[in-house]
Amino acid sequence: GVTRQPGSTFKILSAYAPALDSGKYTLATAVLDEPITYSSGQTVHNADGKYRGYTSIREAIQDSVNVVAIKTVEDITPKTGYEMVKKFGISTLTKDDIVESLPLGVGAVSNLELAAAFEVIPNGGKYREPVLYTKILDQDGNVLLDKTPKTHTVIKDSTAYLLTSAMEDVVKKGTGTACQLDNMTVAGKTGTTEDYNDLWFVGYTPYYTCAVWSGY
Repeated sequence: GVTRQPGSTFKILSAYAPALDSGKYTLATAVLDEPITYSSGQTVHNADGKYRGYTSIREAIQDSVNVVAIKTVEDITPKTGYEMVKKFGISTLTKDDIVESLPLGVGAVSNLELAAAFEVIPNGGKYREPVLYTKILDQDGNVLLDKTPKTHTVIKDSTAYLLTSAMEDVVKKGTGTACQLDNMTVAGKTGTTEDYNDLWFVGYTPYYTCAVWSGY
């Protein structure tokens, strides 16, 4: 399928999932949002151009704060972040993507793989391979083909619970308020790339997980 840069949706997969899962971070952990530079010397900017001072991980997810995500991935190491993204079933990254800017959406991903990655979270931390069929029968009811999705554990269910709580705030009062439903909770994460070439919302209700891309 077509692949696109995932933008800030990768903050969840590469920075916050591994940081919370390590036990070293909680949603209340405060990280100093301040001007910083990549090792290349380039300054890390937040989307709104502001720096907030000490910011909790919960707020950083809610408002998609770039500096906090970069600092988090630098702390746990880009290699750990990259390995976690692979565990989430993203197959399109290469070793060249083991960089500090990983949480801002390096590389390119397919809509299907990004949806399957986020489905891990409402699924209690377990990855389930996306399949387009489970069984094909002939007219007499004999099984011609069947497919059992492969599964593996990515994160602890407690980590999944925390990520859901923070991503509900994204939709309640953060960058994803346009995705609210009036009859049930929605959790999710927005992502954008330069000049809005890619615009993502990946999220879930108690019933479905969905990845929506629009862009140039």
